[in-house]
Amino acid sequence: MSTSTDMNSDTSPPSQKRQRAKQACEPCRLRKRRCDGSMPCNMCTQFEYKCFFEKHSRKRSKLVDHAQAEQISPVKVESPVEVRQGVEESSKMRSMEANSGIAFTRVLGMRLDPSSGPKLFTFGWNLGIGYTESAPGGPPVTSFLSQDQMTILAQRYFEVLHPVYGFLDKDWVMNGITARWKVDQACSVPDHIFCGIAALGLLFSTAELSPLLTSLVESQRRALENSSIMRPPCLKDIQSWILQCIFLRAADHPHSSWIASCTTMHLIESIGLQEEVSSSVLHPAVSDSHDDPEIRRRTFWVARMINSWVSFEYGRNRVAVRGITASFPTSEEGDYTTEYLNLYSISCCLDPEQADRSPQWEEYLAQVDAHEASHPAIMLSKANLALCGYRRLRIACPNLSPRATERIIQLGLQGLTAARSMAEKKLCWWHVSNVPFQVICVFLAMDVREALCHLGTAMRTLEFVVAQFGTVAIKEVLKTARFLVRLSKKRKDEDSETLALTLDRDSVDADPRPPVANNAVPLSLDTTAAAMQAMNYVPNGTPLGNGVPTHSSEDWSLDILSNPNFDWNFFLTAEMPALHGVAPDGTM
Repeated sequence: MSTSTDMNSDTSPPSQKRQRAKQACEPCRLRKRRCDGSMPCNMCTQFEYKCFFEKHSRKRSKLVDHAQAEQISPVKVESPVEVRQGVEESSKMRSMEANSGIAFTRVLGMRLDPSSGPKLFTFGWNLGIGYTESAPGGPPVTSFLSQDQMTILAQRYFEVLHPVYGFLDKDWVMNGITARWKVDQACSVPDHIFCGIAALGLLFSTAELSPLLTSLVESQRRALENSSIMRPPCLKDIQSWILQCIFLRAADHPHSSWIASCTTMHLIESIGLQEEVSSSVLHPAVSDSHDDPEIRRRTFWVARMINSWVSFEYGRNRVAVRGITASFPTSEEGDYTTEYLNLYSISCCLDPEQADRSPQWEEYLAQVDAHEASHPAIMLSKANLALCGYRRLRIACPNLSPRATERIIQLGLQGLTAARSMAEKKLCWWHVSNVPFQVICVFLAMDVREALCHLGTAMRTLEFVVAQFGTVAIKEVLKTARFLVRLSKKRKDEDSETLALTLDRDSVDADPRPPVANNAVPLSLDTTAAAMQAMNYVPNGTPLGNGVPTHSSEDWSLDILSNPNFDWNFFLTAEMPALHGVAPDGTM
């Protein structure tokens, strides 16, 4: 029966062959395979995939398209090359699963019994001799903070950071605070998230609680190492890692920030957070009561943005995650996360694998300039991306166009305004010091009057930031900026002295005159002879005085050369007096 059916399908009219399913199932859509629209479809049945359908919006985000283009093809138009590379990407995903014996065991179990197949586990990874349960983390957050203190710090966090990093559910956290400090109620928010929120709220407040800050950070770190590194993580663990990434970016060494952001991306891959709906064998769907689709999207894209920007600024590789299908978050009133992510989508071309071409970076600066920043933190990142674009543009074209120069200067000045605004509010955003210092460096490197005339504004902004915060690190930044300006001034002073020496006509050393040979050929015309005399020569080749002009006027050439009787042909073709050490043809 199946054979006859196949033969009938092969002999069907051409019009029936061109009919397509209205919607492809998720496995076929992700793997870019032809789907017949049935449930289960023929392709999923053949390759033993779990066939299911999902509704998708027609509107796609540029950020999602760019992420998929990074993994599939740099070509933006549809072409056979893009289709072939899409098939290659699907093949790579299948190869990753085929490499894994653990995944193969799970596939085998699902094939034998899809309803009760074995979950992804070690499956003989080792003998399990040293396997122990995770050690407990630090002391509970209730031993550090009272409920009122935790509420105040959480409100500070949601007031300052949440508008641009909106990956947490505010109601979930605030209700969890009430439940956590009451022993008889269950709390779904883990302590390490409370510690991360409290640490950031304390960092961005004016309270002097440094010992408490250290305790909160250390407690969160120990809990995360035990909960997400020693065993498979969950969405809450990844959210807590993002909180730690933000804290490290604002207060610690760039190496620790980069390591934390890379760890976060690897944990994201371990639970398939980059996928809109997980259908992968290696990334089974995580069952979590807090696993809201919008929260998942925001968590993934914020983590990817942090990892990319930290890697770019630190000069390191970012973590490349395959199979990104997560949709773009939706915008909400009073929330700037989507706007921030749109700015990140522009910066994706800063990947070191991108070629450095001048038109590309001109267009990049234009896109950054056109992006409207509604929040000072976004304006600071916008200015920082413009300065980064200048550094890439210098590689492609050392001589910037006037339009590019103007854009960089204006974006730098806007960043200085945003930095001063944040410093006035005592908000220790990392770019508050970074942008003014980088503006000074870039303006010095540009070395044009249009940029140098704004160095005073940049220096005064950096001095204001130092006055507001007064940390040892920011004082060193100001010292370095002043040192660079002094070096630039010293170099220009030396250049100015060199130019002044060329105009000094009172010193023999400053304006040397080579001696004249005795075999000079005299010129016959009076006007030409006058010109030669003005050049400190006489027809017999004897220099006037000691070879030094006897007058200081610089207008002699204008008076003689403007004479209508001057014989230009004779002047240009006649042999000049032979100079000492110089041949008649001008060679040494």
